[in-house]
Amino acid sequence: MGAWAIISRREAERLQAAGALLLDVRSPQEFAGGHMAGSVNLPVERVANGIAGICGKQRVILLYCETGERSRTAALILTRLGYERLYIIMGK
Repeated sequence: MGAWAIISRREAERLQAAGALLLDVRSPQEFAGGHMAGSVNLPVERVANGIAGICGKQRVILLYCETGERSRTAALILTRLGYERLYIIMGK
């Protein structure tokens, strides 16, 4: 496991209200079909090249996808890039 935590949607909403970035790592098609309010779409395959244009390394990042698998992959990528404040959202 990497340097991230798994949290509930309720906890994610609290962190988002405090300024965390809500990052949807699903495809643009999935995102267009519905997403969490306030989320930014950055598909997992674009995370490495796209995150710097979205936020700095000190910001809290909340990751979500459909099953958690792409969120874990994104968390691994972000950890390698020096991001440390990462949370994976699981559950309803």
